[in-house]
Amino acid sequence: MKQGPVFDGTIGSLIRVYRVDPESPYQLLKHSSRIRDYEPTLKLIESTVGERAIVKLKGEDFRRWYREWSDGGHVRRAHGAIRKLRAVLSYGLQQRLHGCSTAREILHLMRFEAPEARKIKMEYEHALAVCNQALKDKRPSIALTQAIQWDTGLRRIHIIGEWLPVQEGEQGGIVRGRTKWQGLTAADIENGVLTVPLTAKNKVATRHDLSACPLVQHVLTQTELPKVGPLIVSETTKLPYRENYYATDWRTVADSAGVPKGVWSMDSRAGAISEAEAATGSLDAARKMAGHTNAKTTQGYVRNDDLDNNRRVAEARANLRPVKHQ
Repeated sequence: MKQGPVFDGTIGSLIRVYRVDPESPYQLLKHSSRIRDYEPTLKLIESTVGERAIVKLKGEDFRRWYREWSDGGHVRRAHGAIRKLRAVLSYGLQQRLHGCSTAREILHLMRFEAPEARKIKMEYEHALAVCNQALKDKRPSIALTQAIQWDTGLRRIHIIGEWLPVQEGEQGGIVRGRTKWQGLTAADIENGVLTVPLTAKNKVATRHDLSACPLVQHVLTQTELPKVGPLIVSETTKLPYRENYYATDWRTVADSAGVPKGVWSMDSRAGAISEAEAATGSLDAARKMAGHTNAKTTQGYVRNDDLDNNRRVAEARANLRPVKHQ
């Protein structure tokens, strides 16, 4: 019987045990969180400081690692590495593994620069340009995804779906290797209304009338919604996208369309929510469109200029006054 990884006192061995222990918090993470967030960061920690003995760590080590990880303006990467290191050491502390208690306490007492909240948002002109370029390039799947993202404020993963590990006993569906696709299908559109079901990522089920979505209707003048099967299928693989492949293909189209490099596909949601808040003057209306249960979450996506907002507020207040200045 093959033996699993053993803790030998180093950071690398702790990470390896953290990954496979059935009682580790790592097992509770969503598959997408593991792949997109945890694994790249854990690999960074392993490759740079994995051989270090935990019992010998001092505060100066953590400060130096943070500086090295953030070198070149990668503050977000460094901040994420420190957060994952805290999580791994917390697991080690709970398991009473040698050295983890002291190292975790030292890290607990330290503070590191947090990355600035992302301020860039997609504009309507960007979304339109991507749709038109994608149609020109014979990539209607990207045009339709971009249009739905913009008009509904949905997350990209809600639209293209995701590939998850096949669970024991599962049968049927779209399977590729050891993964099975889960996402929106043609059956989720009835009488022109798209229903996004309640999922682990979508805390609130949302419905969107596609006939009231101008950019979607613009795209549908040159392509059609599927009659059966997944809502979005890659023209290249004839299967639903894996998220990283979609992001790569979207960037190629966006570059051809002249969309600035600093604007990402993921900025569609911030752009849509920001436009909704500006158009309605209501954060709650934007919250409902976004499917958020908490307005604070919505606020994190609103990236409107405060000057425009304050002008609207000033005008609205002035209109309430019965006496006008001569």
